Amino acid sequence: MRKQWMAGALWLAILLLTLSGCFFRPPEDLYQSPEQSADYLSLTQAIRTVKESLSQEYGVEVEDISVMSGTNTALIQLQDLDGDGERESAVTFFRVPEANHPLKIYFFTKSDEDTYTASAVVEGNGSSIYRVDYVDLNGNGYREVVVSWQLNTGAYLLGAYSLEEVMAQNMQRVAASASASGSAVTPPKQDSLRAEEWMTTAYTDYALYDLDQDTRTEIAVIQVDAAGTNSRVEIYGWRDGTFLSRDSAPLSAGIINNGIRNVDTNFLREDGRVPVRALYISSELADGHHVVDVIAYRSGVLTNLSLDENGVSREILDRYVDLDPTDVDGDGVLELPSPVALPSSGDTSASDFWLIDWGQYNSSGEKVPVCTTYHNIADGWYLVVPEEWKNQITLSRYDAVAGQRAVFFYHLEADGSTSASPFLVIYKFTSQFGRAETSNRFLLREEEDAVYAAALYDSGWNCGMDSADVQAALHLIQSSWTD
Repeated sequence: MRKQWMAGALWLAILLLTLSGCFFRPPEDLYQSPEQSADYLSLTQAIRTVKESLSQEYGVEVEDISVMSGTNTALIQLQDLDGDGERESAVTFFRVPEANHPLKIYFFTKSDEDTYTASAVVEGNGSSIYRVDYVDLNGNGYREVVVSWQLNTGAYLLGAYSLEEVMAQNMQRVAASASASGSAVTPPKQDSLRAEEWMTTAYTDYALYDLDQDTRTEIAVIQVDAAGTNSRVEIYGWRDGTFLSRDSAPLSAGIINNGIRNVDTNFLREDGRVPVRALYISSELADGHHVVDVIAYRSGVLTNLSLDENGVSREILDRYVDLDPTDVDGDGVLELPSPVALPSSGDTSASDFWLIDWGQYNSSGEKVPVCTTYHNIADGWYLVVPEEWKNQITLSRYDAVAGQRAVFFYHLEADGSTSASPFLVIYKFTSQFGRAETSNRFLLREEEDAVYAAALYDSGWNCGMDSADVQAALHLIQSSWTD
């Protein structure tokens, strides 16, 4: 027993000696923050140096600002501009109130020694930086920067800037300075930091997309004419060794100022062939209608495939204006909606009794039918319906029960009357979820805040769907097709 006790004491002493580095450190050491990395310290010092230099030059306090919109809104952004898989560049944003170009985007590049140096600057005018994107515009693998400068409310200027040459030159100077001095590095002068400007133009909206499928990103600039007569989309891209305006196409006449609702980048229907890329530009007309222009390259020319002889797109919505182009059938190509009114059932409490015919454009400008749906905007769902239902059904609503909304589908008899009983009822429950499976109802979908259910009835008309078909045909309406 004494030997066992002595052995235990020996092991305890060894353990205490081994752990003494952890358990017997001074208390202040246990509460120290983790040490910051050398490259982080180098970056913050490089940013501080630039701010101090600008403050001394203009005699004002330099403000840190953030980008207002888009996917790149962080105060400091790490970017892989040369495409090598390493985020070697840090980007930050300043406002210098007294400068000729008060908005400044500074780029800092990390050297092989993990030290950051200012390597480029993009300058602009306006009240704020609205959006910034980093894209390869000339196809050489190096990303350019596309900047939206907000001049004032509703007025924007778009610019594209090349960083490659100025960054390379400045980093070569930094390397030569370090080699000559042994350690100290002389930062590049401000004038040598300015990036090369490729284009600037006023715009209403824009999209970045490889529209002609040449592996290079193009800039589609949308400009709405305040007079409503000459709204256009203009494509800027790389050709013959330079960045220039490639082509333009008209948009629908009558688009109101600030009337662009949405710009979708997608494809056209091309059966058995390489998909053709297209822009779907949704706008509001002066008469309150919504319109969709379909823009694509056709035979090397930018073309509006949807324009009619009056200079307005054939894709006009005078009802269901909340419906945008949507990939309803899930094949990756957008469909455009055409509402068709359902016969009245005598229920005047409902305003959304319409079927929607969906079609896809091909490169010949033809709209090919795809499917038909009933869209229940109020309840947030739609049902893909058989073609046989057209001119055969009508609807009514019943919302009197709290937490329950119901849509009844009826067959139209040969004499134009409505069948006595519905053949289908679709429910949305926002409370008392247990009621969804009572009686002959079956579940369609369960969401966090709602349950969808349905019931099929023998009304004397074969609707061509069973419970599994109804479940597969019901979908939730998304806020956009990309959701």
